[in-house]
Amino acid sequence: MSSKLFKYEVIGFVFTSIGGTIAHFLYELSGYNEIIGLFCSVNESVWEHLKLLFFPFMLYAVFEYFILSKPKGFFGAKLIAILAGMAVTVGIYYIYNGAVGSSPDWLNIASFFIGVGVAYLTGYAIIKNKKEASAAGEIISVILIIAIGASFALFTIYPPFIPLFEDPRYAVFGRRKARLPLSPCRHPPGNVRQSLLKRLRPPSEPHRKTPH
Repeated sequence: MSSKLFKYEVIGFVFTSIGGTIAHFLYELSGYNEIIGLFCSVNESVWEHLKLLFFPFMLYAVFEYFILSKPKGFFGAKLIAILAGMAVTVGIYYIYNGAVGSSPDWLNIASFFIGVGVAYLTGYAIIKNKKEASAAGEIISVILIIAIGASFALFTIYPPFIPLFEDPRYAVFGRRKARLPLSPCRHPPGNVRQSLLKRLRPPSEPHRKTPH
């Protein structure tokens, strides 16, 4: 079981890495299709990049579940694994961005692959050592996985106006350039806001000396 599990976890790493890379560009390549946008990144925000890990990972997990003959505690392990992978991805971004003040493209790419690796290593370790698992625990895990997937879809349409959902490159929240009835939510980041305020603010009058 251990060697078979490891083999399929490696295959899953490759599948998720390739699938996530394709999903990064698929929304734009599809002509901003609203259905595809629910499962693929619609902008460059941290939140949207987590879709690139979550959906390919869970798609492969369903396939793996049946290939491995429904191992005990499988979805509980996958829930912990995907949360660990996403936490690492977000953590790398904010730690680096907080220390340096910006996040280059190479870091975003590296954090994605590191997150994928952490997710599969975590899942492998848990499933390998799992002896018993309750049916109720598995049901709760599946419900939570579905809830996370639903939150990605919901926040694609109605993104909260907080930095996690903000696209730093295009200064938008939600669907970028999408041909949809609901327009993308736009709210410029801090440096852009300050620049806009300076342009919109009327010029101050020069100081006039009062006659003595």
